Amino acid sequence: MGRADLKADDDRGLMALGAGSPPGTLKIFRGSLEGSKVVSGREVLAGADGSTSGQRAQEWAAQRAVDLALRLHLVRAVPEPGYFRVPSEYRQAATQAEGLLDAESRRIAALHPGLEIVTSCRAGETVAVLLVLSQAAEAVVLGSDRRPDRRGEGFGSISFQAAVLCRSPVVVVPDVDPAVPTADSVGVLVGVDGSQESELALKAAGEEALRTGAVLTVLHAVAGGDLSGRAFPGDAGRTHQADPEELLSAAVRRVTTSCPGLEVHQALKTGVLPADALIRAAMHAKLLVIGCRGRGGLRKPVGSIAEKVLLELPCPTMIAR
Repeated sequence: MGRADLKADDDRGLMALGAGSPPGTLKIFRGSLEGSKVVSGREVLAGADGSTSGQRAQEWAAQRAVDLALRLHLVRAVPEPGYFRVPSEYRQAATQAEGLLDAESRRIAALHPGLEIVTSCRAGETVAVLLVLSQAAEAVVLGSDRRPDRRGEGFGSISFQAAVLCRSPVVVVPDVDPAVPTADSVGVLVGVDGSQESELALKAAGEEALRTGAVLTVLHAVAGGDLSGRAFPGDAGRTHQADPEELLSAAVRRVTTSCPGLEVHQALKTGVLPADALIRAAMHAKLLVIGCRGRGGLRKPVGSIAEKVLLELPCPTMIAR
């Protein structure tokens, strides 16, 4: 295995640790297949924490890296030295983190020979580390740190904060088995509400469905039962009339135009909150794509729909950027 130096100005004050190595190094693992390509240093970034959901996320990220001819970057954060009572505790934490990264990189390399896998152990807050590294990533993939049967804001804080703050698209993978294709399968699912954020999600979902050969399901939900045009707050605080059926049809037309050959289904749900409609439909999806903010969401870093979905994660969920 080789090593590659990290420049200090890339770290922005965060330290990179290598077992037995000076700060500022990365470990690089390669599989047996020669000639694998990396596109302009782009990579899929995945967090490693030893959890089952974390392992599912690494496998999801590895498959994406293979599909897109990118490298996979596994990262583990440990608290900064000042957090520990004595230096030996810090060194022990770094050694354990390196051991985890070594084990996970070898596990993934066995699944995907030829995939370039880079590992790095960073000192700092996990979300801060992810925020810095996300700037060079095609996507950030994390396991949900929530148990599926738990509720409350105290759960899922790392994956939730990363989904809100990272610069690149973020995929959060729950610790649940992938949906088995059935008559109810919706493939890649995306919710639309006419906002700029949902347009980004629609574009990303169309590209994902086309790339993976999945059907795309476009969903719009109306909390009330009245389908007549209603006033909605716009992205700049203005209101405008939106007919739910036309809004949905227009979204389908746009994505079929931008993704020729894509099979698109549409679903209009009434009498149900949008977040609840997405969560229910996503139980049968291979991927859910959402925007970070919806209509009128300028003052909050994350919209109420995205917040609820992330806290009740039904399937791998991408927050589009």
